[in-house]
Amino acid sequence: MTTQETPNDLDPEVLASIDRMFANVEEIVGLEHLAGVLSGSNSHGGDSTVRAYIGLEPSGKAHLGWVILAETIRNMLSEGVNVLILLADWHAWVNDKFGRDMEKISVAGEYMAEVFRVLVGFPEEGDGPGQMRFVSASEIMDSGAYWERVLRCSKGMSLNRARRTFSIMGRSEDSSDDDLAAFFYPPMQAADIFELNIDIAFGGMDQRKAHMYMREVADRNGWSKATCIHTPMLSGLKGQGGGRMDSFDHKMSKSDPGNAIFVHDTPKQIEKKFRKAFLEVGNPASPVFEIAQHIVLPKNGQLLVEPKPEFGEPSTWNDLESFVSAVSNGEIHPFDAKMAVARGLSEVLSPVVEHFDGNSGLLEAVNKITGSQ
Repeated sequence: MTTQETPNDLDPEVLASIDRMFANVEEIVGLEHLAGVLSGSNSHGGDSTVRAYIGLEPSGKAHLGWVILAETIRNMLSEGVNVLILLADWHAWVNDKFGRDMEKISVAGEYMAEVFRVLVGFPEEGDGPGQMRFVSASEIMDSGAYWERVLRCSKGMSLNRARRTFSIMGRSEDSSDDDLAAFFYPPMQAADIFELNIDIAFGGMDQRKAHMYMREVADRNGWSKATCIHTPMLSGLKGQGGGRMDSFDHKMSKSDPGNAIFVHDTPKQIEKKFRKAFLEVGNPASPVFEIAQHIVLPKNGQLLVEPKPEFGEPSTWNDLESFVSAVSNGEIHPFDAKMAVARGLSEVLSPVVEHFDGNSGLLEAVNKITGSQ
């Protein structure tokens, strides 16, 4: 984890709370704001509740990246943070999701909320400390004050500066010159954070550019800058030779079902996908090893390798480094390594699979509107 601008005089209890909150994040930017709130020097008109937010487009089925986000949410809830998940319906509309059909986007939003309830463990919902809540973008956009905020977030920002954030939508910088609405997306995302009075803005590393845009806007307007938290990104199962890429064009994405694990995939589906998954011996950045590092080992504490009896004895591994080394030196066959991670992942996802087995309505509705099974 990297931390920028870390205050030098943090109270040990505050620092310990921050360490627990962000145990699984890759980067923290602007920690001084959150430190001030936790120490009591910053507050919301006497309200000391810490408010965190993530904005997600309702655009399809949930993949493994949501498991990492859910772990961050659980950690923050346990420290008394109020966590808001913004169901960014109009953002999805701007980004041409579901053919800009708001009825379908709404269905995907309901499904998204249910997935996070299951992943986080059905926490108490509300706007108080240690509670989680869901708000749609439609709710906060229904006011002149919001659109005034969007204009202020737009003022003084060049089109080229806006283009540099287009990767947050999964678009290239030159993809939207014929789509003016796309240029509203960055100021809308920044306005969300300011309008909701947020202390912690979080998301995957692919959201970093949007958060840096927000911090520039805050500097221009003299507004308070939320602390920004970025979680690790998972590579797609097909991988990219040579390791990770800054553009995140290799990331796990629901747009390619064969390249992603969905949170309600069955053990059989997971095993089938892992058989084809890319594993570069000796490279911890391979998709299989990333899933072991960021999901299976943190949740299960171990990986159990069970080769066929004629090919060796079962073995247990408790850390990624030794597991990767064992694959490199031939102690573990790459196929057996894949199956070990697949079985561990199935165990992690079993509560989600069980929930949607018994409550299949929303999943079936999303399958219908996405044309998948």
